[in-house]
Amino acid sequence: MHHQLRIIRDAYDKTVDRYFAGVEDEDLLPEEFKQSDRYKRFKALLHMPDGGSGDAKIREYLQPQAGMRFLDVGCCANLMTRNLAAWPSTYYGIDISPKLIEASQNFVKNHQVNIGGLAVADMAHMPFDDHFFDICAVIGIVEYFDIAYIRTALKELHRVMKPQGRIVLDFPNTAHPDCTTMVEMEGYLGRTRQNVPTTHAFEKELRPLFSLEKSDANVMKTYFLVSRSDAA
Repeated sequence: MHHQLRIIRDAYDKTVDRYFAGVEDEDLLPEEFKQSDRYKRFKALLHMPDGGSGDAKIREYLQPQAGMRFLDVGCCANLMTRNLAAWPSTYYGIDISPKLIEASQNFVKNHQVNIGGLAVADMAHMPFDDHFFDICAVIGIVEYFDIAYIRTALKELHRVMKPQGRIVLDFPNTAHPDCTTMVEMEGYLGRTRQNVPTTHAFEKELRPLFSLEKSDANVMKTYFLVSRSDAA
């Protein structure tokens, strides 16, 4: 397993353990950091009403319909917190954290939720056939990795998407003044980022595979994409 994948997997497994123990992520942050103006400003961004794979802007762009397959990459706890199984499309989720997938599977079983499937997998190695998905969300995932992994992961994403399939994907806006605060916070939570690529470098990897229809920029830049049918 890619070394960085192992770091992120273990960090999210521990997040699940902390959740069931009643420990909040913020409890792990140093008091000096929590009291800083820059963290307070960043925290205000975290509590904006939109965000995550179930955001209204994401659904509006993806336009889920009956008969579509929807892929949630890095699904985390989205089935429990975002109600994505209620979309008319068929839900599939992958995550590298076995404990997050186990929690999601328990939710599906206990609430008799109808979905396509859940799997422990990473974005660069997805257990799906070519051109399997119509729509996809990749939120809070690729920023943890270096450009070499990102390049492979984007090619794999293109492989599993249908031509002209719609994707919403985000990446740190390295020009934003609060980006460094976000990276520091993640480090305290065990989700260390190494060699965070610039936004420009990331976009260079996107262009051969996906057409950009629009973007929103805050501390994270959100890309609304179409899978190119003419990609090499």
